[in-house]
Amino acid sequence: MKDIRYSQAAKKFRKYFISSAVGLSFINSIYGVGGIFMTSYLIYLGVTAPQIGFLAALPNLTNIIQVFSILAYRKYKSRKKVLMALRAAQYFFMYLVILIPRMVTGQYQFAVVAACFFFGHVFRAIAGSGAIDWNNMFVPPEIKGRHFSKRNLIGNASYVVISLILGQVLDAYDKNYMAYLIIMLVTIIFVALELYSYSRIDDRCEDLETAQPIKIKEMLSRPFKNKVYMAFIYFSLSWMFARSLAMPYYTFYSKAVLLLEYTYIAAMGSIIAVLKILVAGVWGGRGDKNGWRKILAFSGYAFAGANMLWAFLNTESLFLYPVVIILTGIFMIGANITVFNLNFELSPNEDRLLYFGFRAAMIGIFSFIAPNLSGFIVKFVTPIDIRIIGFPINGYQIVFFVSALLQFVAIRQFVVYLKHKELRERHS
Repeated sequence: MKDIRYSQAAKKFRKYFISSAVGLSFINSIYGVGGIFMTSYLIYLGVTAPQIGFLAALPNLTNIIQVFSILAYRKYKSRKKVLMALRAAQYFFMYLVILIPRMVTGQYQFAVVAACFFFGHVFRAIAGSGAIDWNNMFVPPEIKGRHFSKRNLIGNASYVVISLILGQVLDAYDKNYMAYLIIMLVTIIFVALELYSYSRIDDRCEDLETAQPIKIKEMLSRPFKNKVYMAFIYFSLSWMFARSLAMPYYTFYSKAVLLLEYTYIAAMGSIIAVLKILVAGVWGGRGDKNGWRKILAFSGYAFAGANMLWAFLNTESLFLYPVVIILTGIFMIGANITVFNLNFELSPNEDRLLYFGFRAAMIGIFSFIAPNLSGFIVKFVTPIDIRIIGFPINGYQIVFFVSALLQFVAIRQFVVYLKHKELRERHS
């Protein structure tokens, strides 16, 4: 029987997955806490930095539910139907983030915003890694790195256009509710693009139809029996905890502390997106050819070092801002692509969704704690006058420094583990 991954139909389906990535990238750039649109909107609503940290942590908290996503797919025996229904429910609540706060003001407004974010991300979490697992069914292993790099590349290309437009609009119509509403309505086009793309892809649910029932106890215990994947989970926990300490605050810091305009922030974001387009295929091709451990060591260390530079950014060192943005963008895409592919490489083929969901749930717990912890640090340090060699240090810079240091430690430990694992396998 011919392998579906090498068929002409699979080639067509891979193109639809890429077009779905365009729609998803646009929507995520709008509704992601930390992006320029949502940061601008939350500032417009009067949301504080610790509250932004809390909202940024909500997706991580709801990721805990992802461990049960395999139950939804097995119950309805369809990746397509389950994924499309959950995406529609997710976007419904994301739109309410823009609509409801206009009707609810005062002390309950933030609670309503948080509730909309929470329920939207609950449905996103239940959808889990269904789309990625589904996409993977149509990708030959020898081009996996290049395919998913291309998927990422197309998403970044759409981000270039989005950032340039959003920067201009938000600077011109900052604190204008109608501007936020119109931008929200435009995203409906991209929601339709994503859902249409899914509708054109073969469901391929034979594995779900023949799958044996699985108990919750077994779901929670099975990953612990796979020592290699558990090592990957431990790395993922520490790395994402470190990144999540600082992730929600980069754009907020750029606007509120460095006093940069949205147009400038967006322009830099577009330059990074172009650079990601240029290097994504290189990272993916190198990983397919040379192995992902070497790519992780290089890109991971460099990414941590680039993030460390955020700790040295203030209003007197703005000349460093483009350097920091460019370096973090180039090495972030390499690190992300590597970790993404290692998730496939180190997980077993059978019940892969179970392992993906378990990892996402574990990461969710720690990544929820991290932004709230860093928000507390910023709030605690802000009234204190801290100086090092005469230079003033704020709470954000402390968070950026600690985040980068912990990223370096996490990468170091896992790279050493993979190296030792390879040596043991050679001599066994």
